[in-house]
Amino acid sequence: MRRLVPSGLALLLGLLTTNCDDVFRTMLVTAQVVRTLGVPSNTASVLAGDLTLENIFTEDWLENPEPGDTSLWSMPLPARVTPVEGADVTLNGVQLGQKLPGIYGRAALDLDYLTRYDLAMTTADGRTVSAHGFLPDSFAIVTPGQGAVRHPDSVLVTWTHSDSCETFLVGVQPADSGSTAQGWADSFTDTTCTVPRAAFSDSLGQLQPGGYVLSVMAVNGGWNKSGLDLLLQGGNLDGALGTFGCAVLPLPVALVITE
Repeated sequence: MRRLVPSGLALLLGLLTTNCDDVFRTMLVTAQVVRTLGVPSNTASVLAGDLTLENIFTEDWLENPEPGDTSLWSMPLPARVTPVEGADVTLNGVQLGQKLPGIYGRAALDLDYLTRYDLAMTTADGRTVSAHGFLPDSFAIVTPGQGAVRHPDSVLVTWTHSDSCETFLVGVQPADSGSTAQGWADSFTDTTCTVPRAAFSDSLGQLQPGGYVLSVMAVNGGWNKSGLDLLLQGGNLDGALGTFGCAVLPLPVALVITE
């Protein structure tokens, strides 16, 4: 039986086969500015690395693929990420120090709502990366209230509007790290949603009653893009693939799910 190339891999195939080199190189950057309201905290963090992909889709392979070659099924693309060290990274002119190789950040920043934040990076070898975003306005989760008890089929979540928010990220996780509940996360552009029952069930569909933590985050800019999406879409940075996002996270809600 003929196997089909997974769609994501097929897209990467197109990317690599249009590249004349045997090796594809680029810098990947994920950066974020977060203001949390539960436990007040203003932080900025940047992850930077040089991605190297070896091109297994050479002209010879494409013209004469080996029978039974399983390279495409196991998604083996040889990828290597090397941390970008020694870069100069600033947020609105404020220096972000290097914490670990490829990791830059700063806590206790003075972050203001509805304010533009400009990220600038210059690597040791002279490459530059820039991006900007606006910190969304303060907002709050309206329902359910703290400690609410809900049936798994009736968890309606509402929250107030946040100016400059492009996307609201809603997530539910079991309060007990030992729980087998799957949890759930999704994005919305309005101010209400219903949590699916599957969030409170295990992989076999069995309900897992107990405590859960509900969070809603207002985001402006890119956030949590997949590696494949970054390669194909490029993210929202100038000078590198990746994303830069500004977010506000109000106090999460603790709730109890009963049968």
